[in-house]
Formats: sequence, structure tokens, C-alpha cells
Amino acid sequence: MKKVYCAIIGDINKSRQLERRGIVQKKFQEVIEQINKEYKSEIASKFLITIGDEFQGILHSPAKSYHIIRRIQDSMEDISFTFGIGIGTLATPILPNAAIGMDGDCFYRARAALQRAKKEKRELLYDFQEPESFLVNAIVATLDKQWKQLNKTQRKIIRLRKTGLEQKAIAKKIGITKQAVSKAINAAAIKEMEKSVKALDSFFTVK
Repeated sequence: MKKVYCAIIGDINKSRQLERRGIVQKKFQEVIEQINKEYKSEIASKFLITIGDEFQGILHSPAKSYHIIRRIQDSMEDISFTFGIGIGTLATPILPNAAIGMDGDCFYRARAALQRAKKEKRELLYDFQEPESFLVNAIVATLDKQWKQLNKTQRKIIRLRKTGLEQKAIAKKIGITKQAVSKAINAAAIKEMEKSVKALDSFFTVK
């Protein structure tokens, strides 16, 4: 049985219309390099920028795929992306140093997911053979909608909660009261969002 990989292809939306495009591209390159370091154990073939403002990479499994997408989007702040994630086999040998010069089902699916996401004006779509892909994409769509409704403080709280900090420590780091942190968590349904992400993690870990 052939090994199954997870290919991620992403693209900056309307990149040619961006102001200070050169600065954005430089930051984008730095973010990609940071992803390659932070998720080194998860990456089968390193992420790289390919054509224009598009990038791609291959993971050993989809377990951390959503986290990587969220990390890229967070790091690029107000820059809008579209992502396609394909889960499947490779027809060519894996090239660990850069995700280029390879071919296979995971790439076809990632490309198809990217094009469909652009057509449907979605941030992210998964494409894999199992029927559960419908449910996965429904969860992702809900998370995307919830994320877009968050303000900068709420997004900071989510990032800090991921590091294991308690509300008191988060409040001190952001410069607000503990009560304000608690209110932000409840108002933004942050705990519910975290449960949805854990559901994705559990599903892909079992796979």
C-alpha cells in the first residue's frame, strides 16, 4: 500500500493589487521559512514559493495541516489567502528539500481544492477520497467564518491560549484585565472554536 501524504497549495488573493507588494512578498518568504522550522517534524517536503505569490509543501500526514494554514494567515495579518489541501499518494519519489518536481494524487487534489475554494470564495478546502471530506469542510467553513469575526485582541488571546497560558498570564501579556480576557473568550465562543479544531485534529490523527 502506497504512503499517503498531505499537499498544501496556497495563494495570495489579488496579490498584484497590493500596495507595497515587495514588502509583502519579503514577509511572506520569512513566514514560509519560519513554518519550515516550526513544523520540521511534520514536513515531508519543505514549503517554498513557486509561481508569483503561490506556495506549496508536503506533510507526512494532515494532522497539523489546519494549524499550519492558521499560522500562515495569522502571520500575514490582513493579507487574504486561499488554500487547497489534498490528501493522497505521490507518483514520484519525495524530495525533502523543496516541494517541487513531484507529482501525484495529493497534488491533483490540492490544486482542485484550491480552484474550487477560489470559485466558492472560501479560504480553505480539503480534498480527499473519503466521504467525511464533506464534514471536514463544513467544520472548516464554520471556523473560517468565526475567525473573520474576531477582533485583534481575541485573536491574540487564541494564540496565547495555544501556548498554555492561563487567563491571568494572558491578561498581563496583553495589558488588559483578567475579566476582560474572560469576557472576550465567552463573547467570541473561543472555547467552541478550539473544540472544533480538536475535532479536526482527532479525525486526521486517526487517519
